[in-house]
Amino acid sequence: MLNPTGMSVRRSDKWGEGRYGSSRGGHMHEGADYICEPGQPVRAPIEGEIIREAKPYPESGYSGLLIQGKHMAIKMFYLEPFRDMIGKHVAQGDIIGIAQDISKRYDKEMTPHIHLQIEHLDPEILTEMI
Repeated sequence: MLNPTGMSVRRSDKWGEGRYGSSRGGHMHEGADYICEPGQPVRAPIEGEIIREAKPYPESGYSGLLIQGKHMAIKMFYLEPFRDMIGKHVAQGDIIGIAQDISKRYDKEMTPHIHLQIEHLDPEILTEMI
C-alpha cells in the first residue's frame, strides 16, 4: 500500500491522534490520518477501481473516495476527487484528487490530513504473501 500524501501520520493535536486505534470519544479511530498540504495532489494507495465518491459528513463540502482493489477496499476522506475517474481503474500512485483543508472545520487547530481506512480485507491476501 502506498502513502497517499508522502507525509507522516498525524500525531497529537487538540483533536486527538491520527493513528489507527486512537480513542475518539468512546470509539476507536478506524483509519490513519496522513498529513497533507491543502491543495496538494493525493495518490491512490492501491490499484483498483474507484467505485464511488464517499462523504465523511453530510452536507459538509468534504468528500472522498471508495477504491476497490483485488484484496481490499479503501475509503479515503478529505480530498476533492477527480469525478471523471469514478468507475475507472487506477494504478497505485495515480493522482486521484486534491487535498481539502479539514482544519477549516476545526478552527484551524486540527492538522490537515487525508483519512485512509481499510473497509474490507480479503483473507486470501495472506496466501499470496507466502
